[in-house]
Amino acid sequence: MNLKNYILSSLIILTLAGCYTKREYYEPEFVSKNVSFDGSLSSSLQQTSRYGAVLKNGNILLKNGNIIELNLDKNDNFLGEYQGKLLISSIDGNFKVLMGEDEYYTTKFKTRIVSASINDNHLAALSVDNTIHLIDMISDKLLLEYNVGVAYAIDAKMANPVFLNSIIVYPTLDGKIMIVDKFNGRILRDAVVSSESFFNNIIFLDLLGDKMFAASATKLMAISTQGVKHYDGQIKDVLIYSGKIYLFLKDGMVEILDLELNKLSSKNFKFAIFSGVIPKDDKLYIIEKTGYMFITDLNLNNLEIVKLDSEISKKSFMGENAFYYDDEILELK
Repeated sequence: MNLKNYILSSLIILTLAGCYTKREYYEPEFVSKNVSFDGSLSSSLQQTSRYGAVLKNGNILLKNGNIIELNLDKNDNFLGEYQGKLLISSIDGNFKVLMGEDEYYTTKFKTRIVSASINDNHLAALSVDNTIHLIDMISDKLLLEYNVGVAYAIDAKMANPVFLNSIIVYPTLDGKIMIVDKFNGRILRDAVVSSESFFNNIIFLDLLGDKMFAASATKLMAISTQGVKHYDGQIKDVLIYSGKIYLFLKDGMVEILDLELNKLSSKNFKFAIFSGVIPKDDKLYIIEKTGYMFITDLNLNNLEIVKLDSEISKKSFMGENAFYYDDEILELK
C-alpha cells in the first residue's frame, strides 16, 4: 500500500470510529416523584406539528385538547386551526379548508403544502418545493406563486406563515423569511435567518409588539425598528412566554433571553434531549426524551424532576394543558 492510500485508509477508519462513539444520555441527580399517564386517546398519534395532531383513526387533536371527529386519509396532514377553520394538506397537493365537516375552500397545488395559515379570505401557504403561495379564497385568484430556492429537508416543527395587518411573513425551508403585501401579493423584502446548506427550515416564527422573531436550527433572529439582532446556537426549540424567550438547545442547555436577545440566565440539563415544552400559568413543563419531565418556575428554579412511565420513542404532542404520547394523555396539574 502506497503512502497516499495508507493515509486515506487511516482517515476512513478514524471517521468510522467517531461515528460509533457511545452516546451519553441524561441521568437525573434526583427524582421528585414518578407519574403515570392518566388518560387515553381513541387512537394513537399518526402525524404531529406545532399546531395539532392527526390520530390514526383520522380524527384531529387540537392544542386545547378538543377532538374533531373526521375521517382523514393517512396521507393527510393537519396544518393548523385559524378563525375556526381547519387546514388539511395531502401528499398529492390537494388542500382543503374545513369548517367542521364542511369544505369551505379546496384547491390543488403542484406539490404538497407543508406550512399554511389563513386570515379572512387570504390563504398563505408554503409547498414542499419551497414555493410560497397567496390565494384569495373568495375569488379563487392566485395572487402570488414564487419559488424561494432549493431546500433538502423538512422539520416537523416547521412554522406557519404569520399575518400582521397588511403584510404576511412566510417561513421558508432554506433559512429565510419572506415579507409579502397581503392585498396584491407583492414581495416587499426578504431576510436571511441562517444560511446552512441542510436542515435550515424556519422552525419558529412569531410577532410580539413591534418585534419579529424567527429561528432555524442554528440561529434566532429578532427584527425591530431598532435593527436586527442574532443569536447563534444549536436550537432544538423556541418558546416566547411571559415576556421572555426560552431556547432549548441540543446539548441539554436551556437559556433565557430578554426580547432584545440579551442572556438573562441558563440551566444545564446535561445530555437531555428535549421533546417539547408546555408553559402553563407560572410554570414550565419540559419533556425529555428518555422519560422525564422537568417542572420549573419561569426562571428555571425550584426544579422538580418527574419520572414518566415510558421513554418518548413514538409520536408525541404538546397541548395547552396536557402532554400526549402515542395514545396516552398526561394532564398537567
